[in-house]
Amino acid sequence: MGMKKSILFAAALLLAVAGAAAEKTVESPYSFEYREIAQKLQGPCAPFEKDGCIVFSAELGPRYVGIAFDFENYQIIHPFMRKSTYDENGDHVNTWYFYILEDVPQTNKIYYRMIIDGLWTTDRLNPNQYYDTQTGIHLSELTVKKRYSAATKASAQVGTGAQADATHFVYKGRSGQKVRLAGTFTKWDSWIYELKETAAGLYELDLPLPAGTYYYVYYIGTERFPDVTNHDRAWTEDGRPISKLVVE
Repeated sequence: MGMKKSILFAAALLLAVAGAAAEKTVESPYSFEYREIAQKLQGPCAPFEKDGCIVFSAELGPRYVGIAFDFENYQIIHPFMRKSTYDENGDHVNTWYFYILEDVPQTNKIYYRMIIDGLWTTDRLNPNQYYDTQTGIHLSELTVKKRYSAATKASAQVGTGAQADATHFVYKGRSGQKVRLAGTFTKWDSWIYELKETAAGLYELDLPLPAGTYYYVYYIGTERFPDVTNHDRAWTEDGRPISKLVVE
């Protein structure tokens, strides 16, 4: 009888612990918009915008699908997630891959590549492609809504505290960074000018420049990259992209 009571007590304790664990809430690493979009996805399709995000998808078949973007210099591969849908009877309808880009850069065009089972390729569901003559690589191209009004402009009174006849440089990224500017006007010295964080993740600098054509990049630490708010590009002799700016 004592053994039976012990078993019943242990079972009750396990149920109580399970109930307490069920009451605990765990904060989702994904935003509300992300979860809403992911829940409503019905199948693979061409990339599209929804609630400030961009949705990419891929057919089922490969074991792994990833994506890399131009604004990250293709240095980061973001893995796709797998999703399945079922009908009202609980029968399986479809399974595919998807990736939702939340932190959309301030640009109206995004170039990207996909990696499928270890091989770089374009997006099979996106018919728009761009051939990079400098690298000889085909990229997928997507036109998107511009997220931010702030963008690099030559000799214009725009932005926060912009000066007359000054070129307004803009960078949008994570808050708390040190963003430096280097170009032909500094003889590529990146330690002369640093952009100021004027709002969370928004960095700006007003720099008077005489009329002429200039080339420049931004630096964060030792990493250098072109200005994604400025679509005029050029390339160095070793094939690295740089931004081009014409001041009239």
